[in-house]
Amino acid sequence: SGINAEYGAIVIGGMGIIVFLFLPTTPQAVGLAPPSQLRREEDEERLVRSLQNNSTQLDSDSEDGDLRDPNSIPGISFGDALRIPGVVEFAVALFFAKLVCYTILFCLPQYIHTITIGGKVYDSTQSGDFATLYDIGGIVGSIVCGLLADKTGCNALVCIVFQCISIPLLYIYYTYGGVSFMAQLVIMCVLGFFSNGPYALITTAVSADLGTSEQVRGNSQALATVSAIIDGTGSVGATLGPYITSVLISGRSGPKTFETVFYVLMASAGTAALCLLRLMIKELRVARARVVRRELIRSIRIHSD
Repeated sequence: SGINAEYGAIVIGGMGIIVFLFLPTTPQAVGLAPPSQLRREEDEERLVRSLQNNSTQLDSDSEDGDLRDPNSIPGISFGDALRIPGVVEFAVALFFAKLVCYTILFCLPQYIHTITIGGKVYDSTQSGDFATLYDIGGIVGSIVCGLLADKTGCNALVCIVFQCISIPLLYIYYTYGGVSFMAQLVIMCVLGFFSNGPYALITTAVSADLGTSEQVRGNSQALATVSAIIDGTGSVGATLGPYITSVLISGRSGPKTFETVFYVLMASAGTAALCLLRLMIKELRVARARVVRRELIRSIRIHSD
C-alpha cells in the first residue's frame, strides 16, 4: 500500500507541475483578446449596423449590460447567493450525492475484502482491482445522464430518477453481491452507473441553470460565488461520508459490519432526490407548457392550410 500511495503522489504532483507550467491563465497569454475587448468590438459592429439601418437608439441591454466589463460588476453576498432560487436545493442535493459516491469509492475495497464472494475471500489488492468497475460504471453513467438531461431539458428529473434507482441497487448489492463473482461485478458496475450520474450532472448543470437567474445573469463574480457555495457544500459531504463510515464500522467485524453504512447511503440518496423535487415539478410544468404550445402551433397551421 505504501508503494501505491507513493505512485499516486508522484502522478498527482507531476500533473500539477505540468498544469502549472503549460496551462494559460488568461486569453492574452496565448495571443487572444480578453472577453471585455471582444464585447466592445461586438458592440461597435452592432452600432455600425444600427447606423446603417438608420436606427437612432441602441438596445438598452447593449448600453447597460454588454458594454460593461463583467469583472467591474460587484459580486453578491453569501446571504444574497443563498436566496437565489435553486441554490439551496442544488447545494444540499450535491452534499448527499457526493456523500454516497465518495463513501462507496473509498470504502468499497475494504467492504469487498470483508465479505465472501462465491465462497471465496479476496485480498486487498484484488478487492481494489474489482472496485474500479464502480468507477467505470460511473463514467458511463455520467455521460448517459448528461445526454438524457440535454435531450429532455429536465436536469432535476434525470437526477431524481437516477437517485431513486440507486436506492434499491444499494440494497441489492449489499444483499446479493456476494452470491457469485459475476453478480458482484455486474451489480457494482450498474450501481456506479446510477449513483455517479446525478453527482456529475449536478456539478456541471449548476452554472447553466443559475446563469438564467436575474440575480446572476451577466455577473461572473456572482456566478462564481454561487458555484463555490454549491461545490463547497458537496465537498463537505464527500469528506463527511468516509468519516461516518469509519465511525460506524469501528470495532465491528463479520458480514454485518457495513449493514448500517448501506442504510445510511440509501437514506442519503433518497434525501438528495427529495431536495430536487421542487425543481423537478417546475421543470415538468415548463415541459408541459412547451408541449401544449407546440400542439397549439401545429393545430393553427393545420387549420390555416
